[in-house]
Amino acid sequence: MALSDNADPKAASTAPHARPVAKAPKRATSRTAWIIAVVATVAVISLLTWQITTLTGPQRGSFTAAEAAPPAAPASVLTSYDTEAPLPDLDAVLPDLLADPRFGDNMSAVIADAATGDVVYEQNAATPLTPASSMKLVTAVAAFQTLGAGYRIETSVVEGPDEDTVVLVAGGDVAMTVDGEGYYGEGASLTELADAVLEARGGDAPSTVILDASLFSDSVNAADVPMADLAIYTAPAAPIMIDGGRIDNTQHYTQHHADPAIEAAKTFAGLLGADKTVTGTAPEGASELATVHSEPLANLVDSLILTSDNELADAVAFQTALAVEGEMTWAAIGTAHLAMLEELGVDTTGLVLNDGSGMSPSNRLTAGAFTEMLVAAAQAQASTVFESLPVAGYSGSLADRFATAEDGMGAVRGKTGTLPSNRVASLTGSLTTEDGRLLMYSLISNGWSNLDDVENAMDEVTAVIAQCGC
Repeated sequence: MALSDNADPKAASTAPHARPVAKAPKRATSRTAWIIAVVATVAVISLLTWQITTLTGPQRGSFTAAEAAPPAAPASVLTSYDTEAPLPDLDAVLPDLLADPRFGDNMSAVIADAATGDVVYEQNAATPLTPASSMKLVTAVAAFQTLGAGYRIETSVVEGPDEDTVVLVAGGDVAMTVDGEGYYGEGASLTELADAVLEARGGDAPSTVILDASLFSDSVNAADVPMADLAIYTAPAAPIMIDGGRIDNTQHYTQHHADPAIEAAKTFAGLLGADKTVTGTAPEGASELATVHSEPLANLVDSLILTSDNELADAVAFQTALAVEGEMTWAAIGTAHLAMLEELGVDTTGLVLNDGSGMSPSNRLTAGAFTEMLVAAAQAQASTVFESLPVAGYSGSLADRFATAEDGMGAVRGKTGTLPSNRVASLTGSLTTEDGRLLMYSLISNGWSNLDDVENAMDEVTAVIAQCGC
């Protein structure tokens, strides 16, 4: 099962350095810069105004004007969403487009007004279908609503049961790096963590590192995800990884370590000068020696949405589950995400949420639930998610899309989703019409015959809506 959502990873912003625990940065202080960004974003979106920033090529977090074909360096454009702009009459154009046989047996579509939430057009809006990677939008919104954009994941080292042993306590960070720079850009550094531990121990290297991975207590794969997919399309779930468990950190879909947590622990032990790595649990009340922190949640979500990163999506979902349900399990993800949707006023009838990545073919979501969530999220703490959506023809998993729908380039933003072996494709996000009306949309197809055809059909539908002066 090949997942087509792919792009270059984002180089994340500055993370706090490792240091002895007494000097470790606190989450509250690490969130300061992001609080400013989130407040600004919420203010902008609550006024339903987006500013388009200058693009110098494919990059994340930017809007651009719709053009017939994107130039190498799109010009800077300033546009605003007009709440007085007319709503398009899509009844005249969408029925024939959505009846296209390229969509296959089961096609659902909802287009809603971002300002009011009113549905502009719908087809099978309440039919639960497999969403594939569009599920990552639920993960992102839930994390922002629950944890906040500045949240960071902690990885700590505590004293072991004897003076020759330390315990590496995994906290769920799968974007760790060896030296501060890795697949996801900047991230928590095991080298800095090792240096901080040695400093706290007065330069004395332990002989043994115990890996405490007890925070994660479930199967390595979500419901119905084939074990074979854990080799290439994601890693076996674990509460600590380097570069998402990738053996080659220059590739998106590549071989993964069979036990990425153990690999991370062995790497840390080598950096620390320890001879042995074992598994176990930290002694109760053990003193902390040092702590490192992941990049802020906003950076992690940027990567998982823009590049459709499965490892990172599930890891973020586990953080939400831990905060809401007190445990890192697949079931806790579903419970926490459903609770978030209900809090936003989304109809959750028939929904089944098995993971955070969308790799489970037994996930079920409706196009109506997606658009209801996006409308609500735009005026909530989760509004930050819109900064991460790929731009048609320019960035992320949409950089190479819209070849047959050039009118949508720059005007459509969306999260892609594909599970080819299950005949699943989806596209969910936001777009601005030619008249300046902002719409939320979700298209889900189950049972198509040709992946390129169904993706082109989805691109064409959203492009028609974006250019609709009807």
